[in-house]
Amino acid sequence: MSLSGKAAIIGVGASSFARRPDVSVLEMAAAALGGALADAGLEKSALDGLIVQIGSPRGADYDTIAQTFGLTLRYCSQTWPHGRFTATVLTQAAMAVGSGLATRVACVLAMKNSDLGRIGEADNPFFHEQFRENGGPHGEEAAIGMASPVAGAAMALALYCRRYDADRELLAAIPMTFRRHAQRTQDAVARETMSLADYRSARPIVDPLRLLDCSLVGDGAVCVIVTGKSQVEASQRPVWITGAQGVQAGRDSFIFAPHGLGMAQQSGTRLTPVEARNQPVYAMAGITPDRVDVLGVYDSFSPLALYTLEDFGFCPPGEGLNWIQDGRLDLGGEFPTNTNGGQLSHAQVNGWGQIRELVQQLRGEAQGRQIAGARTALWATVGGDALVFERS
Repeated sequence: MSLSGKAAIIGVGASSFARRPDVSVLEMAAAALGGALADAGLEKSALDGLIVQIGSPRGADYDTIAQTFGLTLRYCSQTWPHGRFTATVLTQAAMAVGSGLATRVACVLAMKNSDLGRIGEADNPFFHEQFRENGGPHGEEAAIGMASPVAGAAMALALYCRRYDADRELLAAIPMTFRRHAQRTQDAVARETMSLADYRSARPIVDPLRLLDCSLVGDGAVCVIVTGKSQVEASQRPVWITGAQGVQAGRDSFIFAPHGLGMAQQSGTRLTPVEARNQPVYAMAGITPDRVDVLGVYDSFSPLALYTLEDFGFCPPGEGLNWIQDGRLDLGGEFPTNTNGGQLSHAQVNGWGQIRELVQQLRGEAQGRQIAGARTALWATVGGDALVFERS
């Protein structure tokens, strides 16, 4: 059974995204949930489903949210307390309303990073998880010094550049483009100008990645309300979910590298351009990459955006660094990408800020960064999960 056109987003809301150690996760969740309900023209009693992307200790668990906000729910779920899973949550919500398990599902990301300690240090609650068998949730191998996600991302970029004899300095186009977009986004955390000299002089984190290749640490919440086709009202300005595919895993997968680059146990066989342009998400939606008007990609580190563009058929494998030059990802470019600034400049909220942005773009509500006539959007990640959104 295809999910195409069976569910729509009818409400989005968000808190602010600045680092606010004095504000609780539940206060942020309240702002996002209240905003989404108001956007959809609903009372909280209309919700009967809840899916939470991050629970305690960085966020709040589904039962705590239900109790705190007085929700009466018959379908609840919750995913892991770290990155990715944006598309997974929304796909699960679409399946819930499509199968009759719920009628309206609030999808909530609310997390607070400012008081958890640094990743890779012992006061961070995820420190000891890295030492479990086979490494931690990002493939870290703490026993050999890979104590944070940036280590895996840096290793993958180094291998990519060696394999394709690529100039890593061309990567600057990604953080610089997204920063320009953030300067047009009122609630973006980083809006100061980023020059090429600024990028090149940024301090190294793990070679070859620099500080400006890494997403911002912050606090914030986003809520997206998903409902089934029979419940949608035209006044809610629905954005339809017409394509979906899930997170991928296996011997050709490493979460900080493109499919088949050769990391860990991968075969070293990349997706061909034909395979990339025929990903299941496109087949379900009945489109090709050329139909995408605005693109959102998971960019906790700059190279992840690069790999996503290759694996979803926008450019051939190994050619991404040259392809992204000359404003191709800009607001006026061929494929406007992360038009709110992404996680690199808008806010690190696991991609939920980009989902909100895609909804606003398709509704024509993106103000000074609006893509004229945008009808089709793609959300995609290097992990393989993706969604196609379309407006009526």
